Amino acid sequence: MTNEQATYRRVLRRETHTSRTAAAMVVASIGALLLIALLAGAVWWLVDGGFRDAAARPLEEISVGVQQPPVLFTVGGVLTALAVVLIALALLPGRRARRARLTDRTALLVDDGVIADSIAAAVARRAGVDRSRVSVFVGRRTVEVRITPTSGVFVRVADAEDAASDILAGIGFSATPRVVVEPNGVVA
Repeated sequence: MTNEQATYRRVLRRETHTSRTAAAMVVASIGALLLIALLAGAVWWLVDGGFRDAAARPLEEISVGVQQPPVLFTVGGVLTALAVVLIALALLPGRRARRARLTDRTALLVDDGVIADSIAAAVARRAGVDRSRVSVFVGRRTVEVRITPTSGVFVRVADAEDAASDILAGIGFSATPRVVVEPNGVVA
């Protein structure tokens, strides 16, 4: 592998996956603030006897209030929801709606919307329908093409599938096109 290809791979990976820096910074900032507050309170507790007496009464009232079941369930629910969000951010793939292709000399990055538009235009041309009557959804491994024909006009599914396959093969992305022709057409 050449140095250029390693660079291309790194750039394509950065462009096709979302960064988790923002979530990590939020968690780190909150953790740092809580730690600083805890350390400041502990030092103040050790140094100032008046603070110790003044803080003891509110802490006792808070501890009595927190022991009530509704408060415990609410705090537990909020902490559980926060934990689920953080685990999801850590484990989910974080892919962007983009496709990457690497050749010997170039790296190609194409947004799924661009692929969908080109497939829709080719299918509309080949099927003989207006471009506004074709909608395309590009997923990870499949491409779904929905055609709403004009009433009374027959649309061949095979032609639409061939057009979608030709576009995908032409740009070098492997996906399986699935064409759905709506049973109810529109009036022209």
